[in-house]
Amino acid sequence: MKKQIVGIVVLMLVATTVVSATNGLIVKEKNQPKTLSVDVPVWKKGDSWTYTYHDTEYAYLSNHTRYYTLNHNCTVTSTITAVSDTNYTMKWTSTNNEGRIILGKHQMKFTSFMKLFGEDIFRKTDLSLWSETQQEKGLALLLMGSSGFPMPVRYLHEYKTVLKDKFIFEPFPMNASTNGTFPGYRHSYQEIFSLDWIILPFGTPIKQNYESPPKNYTVEMANVTVPAGTYKAYNVSVDTIYGAGHSHAWRYYYPEVGYDVKDYWYSEDDYGNPGVIETLELVSTTYTP
Repeated sequence: MKKQIVGIVVLMLVATTVVSATNGLIVKEKNQPKTLSVDVPVWKKGDSWTYTYHDTEYAYLSNHTRYYTLNHNCTVTSTITAVSDTNYTMKWTSTNNEGRIILGKHQMKFTSFMKLFGEDIFRKTDLSLWSETQQEKGLALLLMGSSGFPMPVRYLHEYKTVLKDKFIFEPFPMNASTNGTFPGYRHSYQEIFSLDWIILPFGTPIKQNYESPPKNYTVEMANVTVPAGTYKAYNVSVDTIYGAGHSHAWRYYYPEVGYDVKDYWYSEDDYGNPGVIETLELVSTTYTP
């Protein structure tokens, strides 16, 4: 899930009435903080955030014909499970899973037993990412032939990223109407697909080292509405160019939630074909500043 950083806020109070939201409830506040600078917060073990998650992915043959489409919709809860002297460990899992894969002439439908699992490790001083793992696995139905006869199969999609340099997602201290550059980073990446109980070509394992160039970012205030409520959030936007392709990321961070209230990520390949489209929207949180 391509991730998210947090902060606390240095406040200057102004006399106004606004609406904010935490824990899925909308509440009125008489004194809305006017942010001067958002700094890195302290997460506690047990802090959690629940999001709706929508993931669409495409892959293409050398002639640019689309041969692979994935759609996965679910609810994801991220929880701080460990706090050390230097790092936070966040684990996340999904419920309400639904989705479908189209692979060439084959189609596969997720069942309610499909799950999404993951773990991220962040450095406490700046919440840069050090490693990430994700598994998408469970029972699916492979639709066979023109009649669409459903055959149960066990599906697994797994990847692991280990960072050799810190991967910064959002700038802290954070200020509105600013811009800057995130440093580049290096990482090793492994990815596997498997489909048990039936012989079907489903992709080969991927293992590679990757070096990302520096990325320019901008920070602006923006109103955003998600299931948890409406927020005036810091919108951290990042554009990345790779060859003729590119990706865009928008992360809407709200200090009193202690996390992003919305993430949106979109990528295109060298020929303008869409690659990955992901959206996270906050439903509720247990975090308190």
